[in-house]
Amino acid sequence: MKTKLPELVRQAKQGDAFAFARLYEEIYKDLYRFAYYNVKNIHTAEDVVSDSVLNAYENIHKLRKNESFRSWMFQIVANECKRQFRLQSKTVPYETDVVQDSPQLAADPTDRLAIRQAFDLLNEQERLIVGLSLFGGYSGKEISHFLRKKENTVRSIKSRALDKMKHILEVSDDD
Repeated sequence: MKTKLPELVRQAKQGDAFAFARLYEEIYKDLYRFAYYNVKNIHTAEDVVSDSVLNAYENIHKLRKNESFRSWMFQIVANECKRQFRLQSKTVPYETDVVQDSPQLAADPTDRLAIRQAFDLLNEQERLIVGLSLFGGYSGKEISHFLRKKENTVRSIKSRALDKMKHILEVSDDD
């Protein structure tokens, strides 16, 4: 019988590392994909997820609602991505990896190079909102809560970002 996620969270809060590992196993691909699309680098995405998981493990006792584990993890990853953006802006710009170099992402149909390039042209906030929506599966209401923005603002940013990507993809198809 499969243990329910809130029960695993409860066990993890009590210090059960195996329960935390099972929780992580349920969402690691989504966390990695979300980080990768935001930081644009395979190794940095791995570092973001690794740092986020360590942070979550050390602070799981602070999680108020056991049912919110998934959204809590995405919030931690989103914050770590923001931290990486701040660090990157203070250092030499990094080179973007080609999507096909990532075996973890190669099988995903959304990883076509054109889509990846269109996503890369979004600004940080647009990538975060689109990423949380598409990769995390979060609603506009949930994203607005994470980012402390009005729900209509999040919907508007997401809509404009998707329109921008659509336009970029249409232009690239014309070439």
